[in-house]
Amino acid sequence: MARNFFILLIISLCYHSKAVLGFLPSWMPGADLSSAPELTRYARGQSDIFLDVRLTIGLNADQLFVIDGFKFKLCNEPLEKEDSDISLPGTNGPRPHLSSGARSVHALKDGSFINMKGLQNVEFHDGVWEMIWRDNSPAGLIICGFSLDKDARRNDALLEKGQVYLTWPVWSKDGLEKDQALRAKAEIKYKAFEAERDGELEKMSNTPNILHKALHFRKASAATEKMDFSGLHNYVDVPSIEDVLEIGEGLQVVKTGTVWSKTGSFSGTFRASRQQLLGSATINSS
Repeated sequence: MARNFFILLIISLCYHSKAVLGFLPSWMPGADLSSAPELTRYARGQSDIFLDVRLTIGLNADQLFVIDGFKFKLCNEPLEKEDSDISLPGTNGPRPHLSSGARSVHALKDGSFINMKGLQNVEFHDGVWEMIWRDNSPAGLIICGFSLDKDARRNDALLEKGQVYLTWPVWSKDGLEKDQALRAKAEIKYKAFEAERDGELEKMSNTPNILHKALHFRKASAATEKMDFSGLHNYVDVPSIEDVLEIGEGLQVVKTGTVWSKTGSFSGTFRASRQQLLGSATINSS
C-alpha cells in the first residue's frame, strides 16, 4: 500500500501542472510574469530554518532506497552568481526576477543509508537555495541545490554524482486556507453527485426492466458529468493541513517534495537543460 501511494505521489508531482507542484517551475513562452510582492519578505523569513530530510531515491517500487537524516539550515545570506558553482532555475534561468536570489545552505549532518557494506554516508555540499514565487499565485517553490561528489548506490537503485536538487511547494497561510475551503466545498458537491451516481447504478443493476435500466443509466451518466463539473479537479494540488509544516513568516511548506538532477544550463530556455526526476524528499516533522 505504501509503495503504491509513493508511485501515485510521484505521478502527481510530475504531471499536475499548476506550476506549484512540478519539480521545476514552468514558464509560459512569452508570458509577462511578475514576482509576488511578498517574495522578499517570505524569503527573509526563512533565516535559520532547520530541515531534517529523508530522500527516497527511485521511481520503481522494487528499486527504492532511503537516505535518512540529512540535516541542513536555510541561511538568509545572499550569494552572488559567481559565489557558487551550483545554478538554480530561478536565479540562473530565464525569469530571475521571479526568484529571491541565491542564498546559502549550511549542511549540519550528512544523510546515510545501509547497504551490504554497512552504513554509508552521503555527503551533499556547497548547498544553495532560492524561493520562486510569481504574482497572483497562492504558492511558490523552495529549491535547494547541492553537489554530490560520488555515486550513492543500494542494490539496483542509484543516486548519481553531480548536481542534485530538492524542491518543495510553499503556500502563504492565507492562500492555503482559502484554497482548502474551496476544495472542501467542491468535495461536498463531488461526493453528493458520486452517491447519486452509485445509487442509480445500483438501481440499474437490480431492475430487470430494460427501459428502467436505460433510465437509471442515463441518470448515472448525468451524475457523473456533474462530478466532473464540481470543480474538485481544480484543487487536486491543494495540500491538507496534515501535509504541511509552518515555516518562516506566514508560510506553509508541503512536507513531501521531489529530488531531481539536471544536465546543461538553466539560462535561455529550459530546452538547454535536461532534468530527471529521481524520487521524493520528505521533511520530518520532529
